[in-house]
Amino acid sequence: MKKTNLTLRELTLLSLYAALIYLSIQFFRIPVGPQFIHFGNALVLVGFLLFGSKKGFLAAAVGLSVFDILNGYTAVVWITVLESGVVALIVFLLFEKILKGRDRAVNIVGVAVAGAVTKILLNLVKYTITGMLGGSLSWDASVLLAFGKIVGSFGSALATVVAVPILYPVFKGLLTDLKNK
Repeated sequence: MKKTNLTLRELTLLSLYAALIYLSIQFFRIPVGPQFIHFGNALVLVGFLLFGSKKGFLAAAVGLSVFDILNGYTAVVWITVLESGVVALIVFLLFEKILKGRDRAVNIVGVAVAGAVTKILLNLVKYTITGMLGGSLSWDASVLLAFGKIVGSFGSALATVVAVPILYPVFKGLLTDLKNK
């Protein structure tokens, strides 16, 4: 296995990006019923595109975990990290392997759509399983409950599809400027 060491600069950038993910969810959210629309998932995807799936996953796991811990979701931090790992895998396979990292606009939109759909499906699975295990509900009742709970996921998915193609070139430019200094 290849050992990879992060430089202080990379570690600092990833830490700042993790903080940005946390802040975007904590302070820039739109309430929709019991859930809310946020741009955290969009920033997670942009992070995967900018830093690669492994380093992007590191920033996502930290930023999302800090949000969960500070907002009463400590019991499900592991699920959040697992979900971001699945999304990282999808981005890795799609963007890094199939699209060979070519960041044309159509590819970025495709990655945003794939990430958004993946997140919706993961939330459906998560809420169905937690309904069956935690709530002792039947399969049918758990699926219905899951569909009711993912209303905010659709809004966040739409925000992701719109925001990723806008934010990626901005952050890519900033990152390029930082690397050239």
